[in-house]
Amino acid sequence: MTQATMQTNDSKATRLVAVRRFYVYLVAFVSQIAMLVGMNDLIDIISRAWLQSDGLLQGAFVRTATARSIGLLIVATPLFLVHWWLAQRHREEVEERGSVLRKLFLYGSTAAGLVVLLTNGYRLIRDTTWLAFGAPMSATELPAGWLHWGFMAAIGVGLVYYWYTVLVADDDFGHETGLGRFVRQLFLSIAGLIGLGIAMWGARTLIELGLQVAVDQAVGALDVNWWRLPLGGAMSQLLVGLWLVHATWAQWQEIVKLYAPEGRAVLRRIYLYVGIVAGAVATLTPAALLLREGLLILLGTGGGSTAELLDRMVGPVSFIPVGAVVWTWYWRTLRRETDAYGDSGESATVRRIYAYLVAATGLGLLWVGAVELLHALIDAMLVGDIWHEPLANGIALLAVGAPIWAIFWRRVQRIAERADAEGAAERDSWPRKLYLYGVALVGALVLLVTLAQVIYRVLLTLLGEPGIALSSNELAHQLADSAVAAVLWGVHLWAIRQDGRYARPSEAVPAAAVPLSVEEQRAMLEAQIAQLEQQLAAARAELEGLGRDKPV
Repeated sequence: MTQATMQTNDSKATRLVAVRRFYVYLVAFVSQIAMLVGMNDLIDIISRAWLQSDGLLQGAFVRTATARSIGLLIVATPLFLVHWWLAQRHREEVEERGSVLRKLFLYGSTAAGLVVLLTNGYRLIRDTTWLAFGAPMSATELPAGWLHWGFMAAIGVGLVYYWYTVLVADDDFGHETGLGRFVRQLFLSIAGLIGLGIAMWGARTLIELGLQVAVDQAVGALDVNWWRLPLGGAMSQLLVGLWLVHATWAQWQEIVKLYAPEGRAVLRRIYLYVGIVAGAVATLTPAALLLREGLLILLGTGGGSTAELLDRMVGPVSFIPVGAVVWTWYWRTLRRETDAYGDSGESATVRRIYAYLVAATGLGLLWVGAVELLHALIDAMLVGDIWHEPLANGIALLAVGAPIWAIFWRRVQRIAERADAEGAAERDSWPRKLYLYGVALVGALVLLVTLAQVIYRVLLTLLGEPGIALSSNELAHQLADSAVAAVLWGVHLWAIRQDGRYARPSEAVPAAAVPLSVEEQRAMLEAQIAQLEQQLAAARAELEGLGRDKPV
């Protein structure tokens, strides 16, 4: 058998194995989901028929729902068991345990178990909290709900535990190779971010409820007991979200303790940066809204009564402490991990993407805020009473955008202005190029459009077109737009020019050779002669050997 034939056979075998894995794991996953759906519906209908007195749950409805659920279980259960058995037959093979399809199945199944656990756990905590704070039993789905949700939550716990034991038994958990490692890190990142979002929303809802109750009592609202039902949902969201964040992060930390390079993994750094951005947005956005509202009040245009004003402020205020806590924790964690594990090439790229993306966001807010502020000043001089809201908008946007852009721009500029290898890497990085040339392009386009409009209006005025005046606020607005765009365009063009002036490492002028002493030259020449003599002796020996081996 030729080598080409063997390679062809190996290629066919590899393709067949991939097809087999795809089929087995896909059918096992789909049948598992069908089992969970059937089990959930069956437990729901049985618990309601047993513990809930409802005329709708009698007769044909119960029989139909029960038959449908049992039929789904009868089909899905053996289908899952057979295909999972087929998958486990090959688990002794290293390639099978490390295959990406197996990892996708295992982490997808773990995610399904988590969904079952968390959704039913959320309902249990919500209704229990309702009752604990005095809500009527009629507002809950108890006791039938407790039986249903408790049973399904227990099933979710069992599934998560079982799939975790399978992952550990595969003997590569935490140090997978190839795409298997990516699948695990992606699962942990997504689960952690989902938990973070749920926890943040639950925490801000709790704060909002507390503030709203205080406002209602201060203004003498008629109903001050409305908060019981929302409190249950908010408390449940907070507990469920915090548990998910803690569980995923604790799992990741255990892996990092065993395998230190995991500490600088790209997806781990992305997870931390996304947490930082989420906290910053939750802090700065409502802060800008509050600043805008306060400026409108100072300018005498804040509409509504005191109660309405307080109602408008409750929502933004509730986000700020939550965002500040998240922002602080994720930022400190990132700094600690960077100091402990350093940066890989990929994680350094993630850091640059984060820095330039945040700088671009701050620049956008600064740009719009400066334009709004100039428009407000122009309107105050040329028009009259329509400048209050643009002024408040402009100041609020500048107050948020200018510090963000200045901090991150100076941070990356300090690195880019260095003459060492790190500075060269920063100047040559694609996130920096994309940011600089992207801003330059936008600035050039804005200048092109606004200056063209200015020249167009000036020419119409010179040609005597009626209704066009050089003192109009529209022309002044366009000039203001051009001025802001020109300043920011110039700043970034200057940065591009400065980057080009630095000599790249390959273009650096070599240092002048240091003259050697006579003794150093003699020693260097003697070493070269000795090396050449050794090579000559080896060549003579090889030549003699060729002469002896010559056939007679």
